[in-house]
Amino acid sequence: MMKITATLTVVAIAGSAFASPVLGDYSTYTQISSDNLTAVSLEQGTQGVVSSVYSNMDAGTGFAAFPSGNGALGFDDYTSTSVGSISMESIRFVGGVDAVDGVLNFEFLDASGTNLISAFSVAFSQAGNFIWTITLGGTFSADATGILQMSTDATSNGQWFLSDASPTVGSEDNTFGGASGGALSHRFEINVIPAPGALALMGMGSLVAARRRR
Repeated sequence: MMKITATLTVVAIAGSAFASPVLGDYSTYTQISSDNLTAVSLEQGTQGVVSSVYSNMDAGTGFAAFPSGNGALGFDDYTSTSVGSISMESIRFVGGVDAVDGVLNFEFLDASGTNLISAFSVAFSQAGNFIWTITLGGTFSADATGILQMSTDATSNGQWFLSDASPTVGSEDNTFGGASGGALSHRFEINVIPAPGALALMGMGSLVAARRRR
């Protein structure tokens, strides 16, 4: 069974050469419909998908989080396996909101943390912490190496979970963002539309699995 740790109480934010990126004007962000959301429980695991260009979702020795809060929930860097701009099919993260219709804002910035590349807001139809998938359909871009920042709106409270596991796809600087002096980093994943070759491999894998079940 996956371990889920208690909320972090006394934790030092990891040191960084950068200050926290500046929060943007949420009123200008595109609102993503709750129809684009799916969730699974933390106990169901965080298996990745073939289209991940960055994935840091594993629980490690257990998920942990700061107490539920309002405003900035955290930020973390990523280095994907892509080159140049990423057209995001979906993102996944571990966390959630305290109440139905709670709003989280997602900001993708460049590696310097000074230029906003994409931003969107999501009102969640379900309260609680889960492994969430947000389907974006390739309509939002991100830099191949950059920063994701997450926050709530003025009336919502939420959490963004961390763990001590390393990325399974791509890499990160564990001294940037996160918590506990770099021992913990935020859980999120960036996915793109699979290339035709990858889709063919997925189909072959399904066929093999079906034959084995027979």
